[in-house]
Amino acid sequence: IKRRRDRGQRCSDGRTALTHSGLKKFFDPACKKANGTNWYKVGSYCVKHFKGPVNFGVAESNCARQAPGGHLVSLHNEEENSAVHCIIMKYSASSPRTWMGGLQIPSTKTYIWTDGSPWDYQAWVPGEPKQTNSEHCVEMNWKENEKWNDVKCLEELGYVCAFKPQAATEGGGQE
Repeated sequence: IKRRRDRGQRCSDGRTALTHSGLKKFFDPACKKANGTNWYKVGSYCVKHFKGPVNFGVAESNCARQAPGGHLVSLHNEEENSAVHCIIMKYSASSPRTWMGGLQIPSTKTYIWTDGSPWDYQAWVPGEPKQTNSEHCVEMNWKENEKWNDVKCLEELGYVCAFKPQAATEGGGQE
C-alpha cells in the first residue's frame, strides 16, 4: 500500500483507492471475533484504532483485553506501516498522534515490540529517535507522512491494537 497526497488524503494499494471512509478491502471476518466492528486485516494481524487518550502502559493493557494475544501494533514493513497510517488518518483526523507498540530498553538504547516480534523495520522522522533519557515509547503522527517519533510514555494519545486472527477464535475480547 502506498500513500499518495491528493485532494482527500487518499491511501492507495495500487489497485483499489482507500479513502478515509473506505477501508473495506482490509476487512476479514476473522477480525470481527475481537468483539465487533472496525478491525482491519493488515499483514497477518487484525488492527483497530482507539481514540484514548491514554498513556502507553494503559494502551498496552487495553489491547491485551481486546483479544487473546492482543498488543499495541507492531509494524514490519512499509506496506503495514502505510495501511496502519491510513487507519489512523480515518479514525483520528483531529488527533494525529497515536501509540504503536515500540518501546526502548533504556539500558541498551534498543527498541522492541511489545508483542515480542522482531524489530525488523523502522520509519523514524528525520532526527529521531532522539535517544533522550525520558522518551522511550513510539508514536506515529500521520501529519509526519507515515513516520515515527520517540516520546514520553506518560503522554496520553490514541492507540492501535493488534492481534493474530487465529488467537481470537480461542476466545473473544471486550471493547
